[in-house]
Amino acid sequence: MYPYLVLIHILSAVTALCAIIGYPIIMSGVRTAGQARFGLTLQKKMAILPMIGGTLLLLSGLALGVLEPDLFRQLWYGLSIVVFFVILLILAVLIPAGVKRQLEHLAIAGGDALPEAYLQSRRRSAWLEGAANLAALVSILLMVFKPM
Repeated sequence: MYPYLVLIHILSAVTALCAIIGYPIIMSGVRTAGQARFGLTLQKKMAILPMIGGTLLLLSGLALGVLEPDLFRQLWYGLSIVVFFVILLILAVLIPAGVKRQLEHLAIAGGDALPEAYLQSRRRSAWLEGAANLAALVSILLMVFKPM
């Protein structure tokens, strides 16, 4: 049972990480309002990946802890769960709110030029995406090297 849970855990992480890494890549090439609308729509559609992957990641991680109760006493395991919830907050709450705001700015402005309000909101989202990527890296490092 344990090896299957590890496999599910790894596949879930890959699924969730695809979106985390993909968000900045999709939006980095945006130069017009039409491109921004397309990128944001694509980003909204991709949001299902971290939801499914993240849910399976949490459930499989906790199941691994139930099978190996010693994990709950290890610092890396607890920190990984805390980092997971930071990523969840960013991806499930903060970034979707930013996407909604950016789409509103684009709808109000009309035309093909990117409005300043959109650019400011996009910079905030880019910072959040970077934070999510950094948190994902920390989480991976914790699980690979298992300090303490």
